[in-house]
Parts: sequence; structure tokens; C-alpha cells
Amino acid sequence: MGPQAVIEKLRILRDHALLRKADVYIQWSAEDSHMVRYANSAVSLNSHEAITRLQVAALADHKQTSTMLTVDSQDLEAMKGAIDKAIDMLPFASPMSYQPTLPKIMETSISQESYDPEIEKMTSDEIIAFVNRAVEGLETEDILLSGNFSAGAAEVATISTATPEVVYWRASDIGITLVLASEKRKWEINAEQFVYRKQDLDGQALHDRLSWLTELYRTRPEVRVPEGPFKVVLGPAAMAEYLGFLGYIGYRGGLMKRGFSMFKEEDVGQVVFSPIFTLTEDPSRKEAFAMPVDFYGRRRDKRNLFDQGRLTGFLWDQQSADEFGQEATGHDTNNSSIVVGGGQMDIQSIQDFASLPREEDILYVPFLHYMNIVNPSEGQLTAISRFGALLLKKDGSIELPYNVRFTEKLRELLGDKLQWMSRYNTPYGSSTHYYGRDPYALLVPELSCFDGVNVEISNESFG
Repeated sequence: MGPQAVIEKLRILRDHALLRKADVYIQWSAEDSHMVRYANSAVSLNSHEAITRLQVAALADHKQTSTMLTVDSQDLEAMKGAIDKAIDMLPFASPMSYQPTLPKIMETSISQESYDPEIEKMTSDEIIAFVNRAVEGLETEDILLSGNFSAGAAEVATISTATPEVVYWRASDIGITLVLASEKRKWEINAEQFVYRKQDLDGQALHDRLSWLTELYRTRPEVRVPEGPFKVVLGPAAMAEYLGFLGYIGYRGGLMKRGFSMFKEEDVGQVVFSPIFTLTEDPSRKEAFAMPVDFYGRRRDKRNLFDQGRLTGFLWDQQSADEFGQEATGHDTNNSSIVVGGGQMDIQSIQDFASLPREEDILYVPFLHYMNIVNPSEGQLTAISRFGALLLKKDGSIELPYNVRFTEKLRELLGDKLQWMSRYNTPYGSSTHYYGRDPYALLVPELSCFDGVNVEISNESFG
């Protein structure tokens, strides 16, 4: 819809809330999403959705109620009804142990640095033609294509009865996952891209990766990896999966206070990871869907979350800060714009790395599947390899390992086990509209090497 139209509507809704003499916080979110899905080398879904949602929170003395409505973007009366419903529920709300904070936005901000209107203009024919080029010559009667191409834009805006000022944010994104799978031998390989602007699409890079992996998986022997410690090189998807969980059970203040974190307050200022590991939050990075202002109107600055392995502090969203008597740090946002630093190896791809001489066998794992928490206080996670793992043999040959399971503690994995990272970062994230379009991406190394990673379970086949 665009910033001015949304701001105008939010101010009308704010005026309605003021007539009810209530403290109200309103969040508008809208998406324009286009999904083309593939199965069995054919288009299985071609959908387009334009959805607007309104969330309303009404606050009183140690009370809060909320409503959420999927609504026609022009139906102001229905939106006013959602505000009335939240206010009318307040007398029946149970008291809270803390007083929730009403946002007091001091100036209107419009953030569209990660928005490209060309993405919203993409047609189904363009998308299908792009995918056809990316897999050209790779499909056979046995090797079939699946995956999806998700493109669209999302906008979020907030206002409260405290001031008439608005925080508005809009971003566009494309997420591509292409999978080639052998029906007979049951192996799978994939290639992915996540971009915020159309001009960054690179179908040739997708084709190069899939072509290289397809040739290996067609011609090289399958093997069962022995259980035990291994030198492991992770691709960006696998590394991003670990860092996503680190954001959940690592540096979130509310989860720390609730006992669901691997760190405690006394860990702040301590070296908890390898000195080659720096994790930065950079709200200016467009590739990570920059959010320079949070939904409470607070400007966000670049900061190191881990500085050469040292934990610098915890992040506090407003609700957790209210509950535990802390000061919010500007993290009422859809994403944190995470960037990994410290990489020094001049390696841009697994193709480059596989061509280098090596002194030992190395297990390449591009993707980790079904990652989950074993023990949050120890930062212990478990996951299974998938989508094109390779066993790079000491003698220069390459074999095809069946899937393996790792169960690792993040302090050890990102500590003594971390050996090196590529100096080239790539965005890896998610582009989906199942539960509301909410694009995010972490800027992670193309390759990250770890030593002594334990292969806990090793499968005996791809099936």
C-alpha cells in the first residue's frame, strides 16, 4: 500500500482509540506473496496472496488484552471493531505481575532500504523461466525437481495512543530452494538463494552448484561414515541453523532470566567462544532486511553481540524488560540483522574447497535437518545432515556419505572446535507466507570448519 496511506489509516484508528480513553498499541502488517512450488519436475502450486492483518493491544493497570484480525485493508470499521474488542476485554483480564509499557514513539520513521518494487512485479512466467534455466539439462526420468520460489513484500507499521508518530518498515524478498532427487537411489541435493532485490538473483550460480553436485552424485560411490570424531565443514545453511538457535538460547535476556539460556549474567564480559568468532548485529545491512528503528521508535545501532568470542551482553525486548525490571535495548523487531565476522580463509564455494589438497578426510555438510534442543542450559543441539553432503577424502577423491547425526554443545562447537571460516559471507534465511510474510537472513560464511565434531549416528543408506 505504501507508507503514507498506511500512516493515514493508523492515525484514524488512533483517533478512534483516543475517543475510548484507553491506552492502545496498534500494529499493521501486510504482505504481497507469490509462491511457485515444484514437485516431480512440474509446477504443483502457483499462488498469490495479498493479506492485511491488524494487531491491537489495550493496556491498563497491570493488565493487557489483545486482538488480531485478518481484514480488508480498506475496512476501517472492522479495524475499529478490533480496537473496541481489546478495550472491552480489559475489565475481565487477569492482573499481571508487572506493568506493560505503552510505546511512546517520538518521531515518525519510514524504513524501506531493503525494498525493491521490481520483486512485486515478477510474473509466474518469469519465475518459471528462471527455474528452468537454473536446472537446465539436469533433470532425467530418475532425477526429479522439487522445491519452491517465494517472492513478495512485507510491510509493518505501529502507532500508539501516546503520540501520533508512526514506525513504518517495508522489505521485499525472494527465497529459492531447488532440490534434485534420485527416485531410484534416494539421494537429494539442493541449491538455495535469498535476496532482497531482483538484480541479485543468480540463476547461473544455482545451476553451477546443482550441476557439480549432480555429476558427483551420479558417478561417485556411496559410503557409510564411521561413527566418531570428524573434521567437518559446514555450508551456510547449516551454520545459519546453529546461529539461529544461538539467538534463541544464547543472548536473549528474557530467556536467560527464565532459565532457558546457555549463558548467565556472570558470563557477560567473558570469553565464551573462539577468539576468531565475532557476531555482530548491524541494522544497516540491507541483505539482512535492515530494521534501523524498532517498533517502539528506538533507533538501533551496530553492536557486537560476541566480540572475538567475548559475550558483550543480552538483548531485551520491551515485554521481557518490563517483566524483569531491565531496560529495553531496541529489539522489538522482526529480525536482528545478524552478521558473522572473523573469517579469514579465501574460499568462496565448496567447489573451490574440494579442489584443494587436504591432509585428512573432511566431511562437508551443507544442510542440517530437524535441529532441536537437547539441553538449553548447556546449549546442546542435535540435527541430521541432508541435501548433498560429501566426504572429501585425503587422497583427493570424493565419496557420497549417508546422512549422519551430530549432537553438539555450542560452547564447544563455536569454541575450541572452530578452526576457520571463509571471509566471504552470504545471506541465508527464510522467505515464507504460511504464517505471515516475515523475511529474515543471517550473513554467514560460505564455509566454516570445525574439528572433533562427533558423528553420533551414521545411516546405512540414503533411504
